[in-house]
Amino acid sequence: MAQTVRAVYERGQLRLLDGVTLAEGQQVQVSILSERELSLAALGDLVVTPPKEAEDDDFDEEALLAEVIAAFEGLPPLSETLIAERREGP
Repeated sequence: MAQTVRAVYERGQLRLLDGVTLAEGQQVQVSILSERELSLAALGDLVVTPPKEAEDDDFDEEALLAEVIAAFEGLPPLSETLIAERREGP
């Protein structure tokens, strides 16, 4: 089962901020994403394709926000969708 956890890089090591469900000695693969990369990946999966050629300084957050708002226009609030999915179960 995949798990996403937060971590902090300190003195050359990653310190996990969230608990994990692992057996002692179990090997795992780790992908490191910045908060910005994580947000862009989530938005890309849900609503929009982030601009690949944009540098940090060229990134238009207002345009992205407008695109996200337009994509959700006319849909029920996300909270209602999540509650309905949880009631239905897996």
